[in-house]
Amino acid sequence: MLRFIFSAVILLVLAPSLVQAEKLLFVTLNSPPQSYIEDGKPTGFLIELVELAAKRAGYETEVRILPWKRALIMVKHGNADAVFNAGYNEERNKYMRYPETVLITEKVVAVRRSGSRVYFSSKFEGADKFVGGTGRGFYYGRAVDTAIKQGKFKRIEDVPNIDLNIKKLLLGRIDFFFADYYPAISYLNEHNLLGKLEAVINPLNGLPLVYSQSDTYLAFSRKKSPVPFIKVNTELKKMKQDGTYLKIISKYIPVHEGF
Repeated sequence: MLRFIFSAVILLVLAPSLVQAEKLLFVTLNSPPQSYIEDGKPTGFLIELVELAAKRAGYETEVRILPWKRALIMVKHGNADAVFNAGYNEERNKYMRYPETVLITEKVVAVRRSGSRVYFSSKFEGADKFVGGTGRGFYYGRAVDTAIKQGKFKRIEDVPNIDLNIKKLLLGRIDFFFADYYPAISYLNEHNLLGKLEAVINPLNGLPLVYSQSDTYLAFSRKKSPVPFIKVNTELKKMKQDGTYLKIISKYIPVHEGF
């Protein structure tokens, strides 16, 4: 009888911890509209995606937006469970588990004035007729970087930020500028410029023409149990299949179906 009472007391003490979901710490960088701070709270479509995937897998989450190097160090040493928007390389793979499911594919597009005939192929055929803009210090992928170095364009003008590229484009001083699709479309939408500017369109499928792209992931620390890694990324895969993934992104920016 005493053993039964003692066991019951132990169960009552442990009950709150048994029903409380495990909490995961996710870290990432500031990159609107994917992840940013608004009213003191982390927000963005990648944050919403990973939080929902974790919730469906049975976990609570805390997301911190940090300098990128610090975020990677935290995951490397097991001080954070996972980092997201992380590209793959062999060095990172030594201390992070990468899933098969891509979190997002970053895509570099060329932005032109709406209705203009500015067009060059993904192999940069015809690019020698146009003056382009780039952001100082930005890397647009190997293909674009190589094309610039090889002089494929009439001229490339480097400026500090997207605002100057937009002003120069609207004034006709440049014919296009390169940009990462999601942040660029978010910026144009926020400043009511989508009717004036647009991405160069692929005539074969009607989607923005991609000149360079790179996959990023929700990668988990190898210092931690592999169970959350498996469960959360399984739910992320399901979200892509059931339409939740695209629905969440569409809340933040206008998206081309299938892009």
